[in-house]
Amino acid sequence: MTQPPAAPGPRVLLIEGALRDNGGLRVSLDLARRWQDLGARVRFLVLEDVEPDGPMLAPDPALDTRWGSDRVRRFRSAAPRVVASTLRHARRADVVVSGSEVGYGVLIGWAAARLARKPFVVLVQSSLPRAVAAWTPARLRPLLTQVHQRVDAAVCVSPGLVPDVLEVGVPAERVHSVDVGIDVAATLARVSATGGPVRSTSGRTRLVAAGRLTAQKGFDVLLDALARVVSAGGDVELVLVGAGEDEADLRSRADLLGVADRVDFAGHVGNLQNLLAGADLFVLSSRYEGNGSLVLLEALAHGTPVVATDCPTGPRHVLRDGEVGDLVAPEDPAALAGAVLDFLADPGPLRRKALRGPARAWDFDQDQAAVASARVLASLLS
Repeated sequence: MTQPPAAPGPRVLLIEGALRDNGGLRVSLDLARRWQDLGARVRFLVLEDVEPDGPMLAPDPALDTRWGSDRVRRFRSAAPRVVASTLRHARRADVVVSGSEVGYGVLIGWAAARLARKPFVVLVQSSLPRAVAAWTPARLRPLLTQVHQRVDAAVCVSPGLVPDVLEVGVPAERVHSVDVGIDVAATLARVSATGGPVRSTSGRTRLVAAGRLTAQKGFDVLLDALARVVSAGGDVELVLVGAGEDEADLRSRADLLGVADRVDFAGHVGNLQNLLAGADLFVLSSRYEGNGSLVLLEALAHGTPVVATDCPTGPRHVLRDGEVGDLVAPEDPAALAGAVLDFLADPGPLRRKALRGPARAWDFDQDQAAVASARVLASLLS
């Protein structure tokens, strides 16, 4: 457990655009809770009170949560009020933190921090150029880049993200890296408390993949690989956990490939840890990641064999260059299928690698990331 310092920590204003459930939001909220354990006084400001697209996280009762607007569908008209509200909160804080490297939260947070004359920090959870290109309107990209260049600190959740941040023009002395991870003890306890691992009842080798159903996660490549495995005689099934805008296209792709009967589009589930613990093989097919994927760490914590794409950034770092799991080229269905077929033919080598998975997951225990990032925040006030 984190230990509180002798003196009170800083007053932190953490800003997020909305409470739409995703890995990045979960990381920033988890860090906020741990900063509080370390003595910080955290106020969590959500700019949009209503999120019409996708599942939402409930407000965390452990955090002092405030909202900037309840008019998400008319955000432009509400923007002046949101900026004014953010500025009021920023003036009461010692440091302002954006939980994401993209979105209106970065722009509004930076403006409020500058007007309030407070340090501004961005938590970088994904490749900066890719995230800006994927999630930022073209007209705002130059402005967002200027904001990135002027942050007081950029805290990267993986060392692999640092080069992209430097390339954007953030001064090296303002760039920091922490290995954000998971609460390993809680992850394991959740399985024990909820009935144990969930295994296949079909007799087939069960593959599990999880993430938002978007192009980033490469599930189209995974389906192509699955079709190759089935065509080669592999008796497998895939449980695909998550939801997103590409779901209809992925379902159609599974139909066209003739593997719809092998794929369970599970959506959002309450027992992901049980599924990971009971999987024969976890597969990460991403085109890019931030810290190497938290769900990859969760699979390692359970001792589940893993195959992951060697994508930027993180999987190679997490898997220690392939020591604790297999790495394959990204966007290569043949390579991914080959790794699965190798496992089916002889699971021993990958299972032996998986024995090192729990210890590797502990290397990324979230307490360490909380302490390291809290030190960055404190350094801005000294």
